[in-house]
Amino acid sequence: MTIPEFKNIAVKDYKPEIRTLSNGIKTYCFNNKEMEVAFMKIIFDNAGTISQDKFFTAALTKTQLNQGTKDYSAMELADNLDFYGVNYAPSTSNERTSLAFSFMQQYQKDVFPLIEQMIKYPVFPQSNLQVTINNSRQEYLMKTQQTNFLAHKAFMTNLFGEDSPYGKYARVEDYDKVTPEDLKLFYQKRYSFNQCYIMLAGNIDEEFYSLLERYLGEERWNESTADISRPQIDIDFAPKYKTIYTNLPSAVQSSIAMGKLVPGIEHEDYIPLSVLNCLFGGFFNSRLMSNIREEKGYTYGIDSVLAPFKYGNIMLIVSDVTADKDSLTIEEIHKEMIRLREEKVSEEELTMVKNYMTGDMLRSTDGVADICENYEYFIRYNLREDYNSYMLKRIQSTTPEEILSLANKYLLEDTFLTSIAKKVE
Repeated sequence: MTIPEFKNIAVKDYKPEIRTLSNGIKTYCFNNKEMEVAFMKIIFDNAGTISQDKFFTAALTKTQLNQGTKDYSAMELADNLDFYGVNYAPSTSNERTSLAFSFMQQYQKDVFPLIEQMIKYPVFPQSNLQVTINNSRQEYLMKTQQTNFLAHKAFMTNLFGEDSPYGKYARVEDYDKVTPEDLKLFYQKRYSFNQCYIMLAGNIDEEFYSLLERYLGEERWNESTADISRPQIDIDFAPKYKTIYTNLPSAVQSSIAMGKLVPGIEHEDYIPLSVLNCLFGGFFNSRLMSNIREEKGYTYGIDSVLAPFKYGNIMLIVSDVTADKDSLTIEEIHKEMIRLREEKVSEEELTMVKNYMTGDMLRSTDGVADICENYEYFIRYNLREDYNSYMLKRIQSTTPEEILSLANKYLLEDTFLTSIAKKVE
């Protein structure tokens, strides 16, 4: 079958309207006045888990912002948010915490006072925190009985070191050590006007900006308690070639996490390496899926991803496999690495990968909300404004010779750390 090549496909480099509030908070807006909904995401880029002094404080702090404020109880706040149809989606990662709100633009006057209460005046009541801790503890206990969590945990600990913020993991009893005072302290240090920026999309009019200025832009909130220092993280890029086993006596499957540190998004190899990764294990017709799922039937799915971190990127292969097939699966992964190092990929297969990646890029800019999310990635990693079009051109220009060269540079079995969680006989 001949794979058609996408030609004359262009990805637009969208540029936001950038404004700065009185207190210095930057806003990035992708407007569409034809929409009825407004989207707002407030990113606190120093409020992730690597900035916490005690386990779980970063994640728990964000969960408690709507659990009681200076002027509202948790129930009152929830009732008001529901009444005005506000969708609130908080998220915490290693480096940052984001608070995403979407609501009907016609209710913005009513919604902004509620958002202000959550961001500037949370009170962290003990009773609400205890309910969240009890629920989170049960979820965490369930995760510790899952082989994929255990494999990933051992992988990260051995890749970065157990003293690194990226490799350090909590125990379930650490939930009992968290107090409202811990959350208040983390909030006061990491949730401040000078540690955030705001992404906007949808129907954003001048009244919206006036409300944003009034409720979040006039005051230098939490200035006196803010800690704007950044954690200093040293990454050891030396290969960690070894295999780690984690025993879970109740396991009915084996989980594999195999990976290594690779160059970051700013490196010249990153985009063609993304093409290689996609070909290797990044989509349904990848080499790993075709071999290990479709041909061998060892797994329902296997993926290879490039996972970006602020201080170090990872190439990571993950799969849940039949209990006695983990060793055979790893053998097949190694075989596919060798194939890519020794055999030049055909133009037809490479074109299929390029087409998939091009379509994925087009999907990521389908509408202002997606464009907004895409651009936030640019801010996070300080990318050039024409990165979308640059990336597309670089994907399309990647050659079979380049894939072969990169495979010989990065797909070396003896540079990969392998973590397996299973019932060890």
